[in-house]
Amino acid sequence: MPAKRLKSLAGVPIPDTELAIAALDLLEASSPLFLSNHCLRSYVFGSLAIRQAGRTVIDEEIAFCAAMLHDLGLVPNHLGRNRFEVDGADAARRFCLEHKVSEERAERVWEAIALHTSTGIASRMSAEIALVHFGAGLDFLGLGIERLPQDVLEQILDTYPRLNFKTAFRDLLVAHCRANPAAQVLTWTDDIARSNGCTLHGEPIPTATQVMQAAPFTE
Repeated sequence: MPAKRLKSLAGVPIPDTELAIAALDLLEASSPLFLSNHCLRSYVFGSLAIRQAGRTVIDEEIAFCAAMLHDLGLVPNHLGRNRFEVDGADAARRFCLEHKVSEERAERVWEAIALHTSTGIASRMSAEIALVHFGAGLDFLGLGIERLPQDVLEQILDTYPRLNFKTAFRDLLVAHCRANPAAQVLTWTDDIARSNGCTLHGEPIPTATQVMQAAPFTE
């Protein structure tokens, strides 16, 4: 069942250009409904967060495409050998170029997706990039949820329900860690990998301290 397609939600217009529709089509064709709903919520949450911060998104079409495709690296058709953020960014950039998006705009989509988990970095970049970071962070971790009016939050969740998102998304992360343990080293997912028994060359995923200790320098 595809996600609802609306003109707007909680005062946030939903882009309906040819490119935006194609991005949503790709999301729904490759992802389970709980993930599609997450991406749509992320766009709306991110748009509201950007507005509250007094910032303006110049290229809403690109921001929407990045939000829709920011987790492509976790689904089978786009699973690669890198961090899931990078695999997703690569897939989204290919999608943009195939749809005749300029190199510059396609690169902005790549940056928004590749950096969407990069706390302290994405928030200081363009509003399109920050939107995906803020939106995904609110939906995944609840960051900034206290600034949303309760009726707005309920409207968004009623329209795009979570569908056991927390557990289902965790399962996607664990599957990615098991399929590609080397990509988790020194990333925010390395703890997820270790706590779920993922190994690298038969050993647990190393911590940052262990990586430093193993470096071939004495001082």
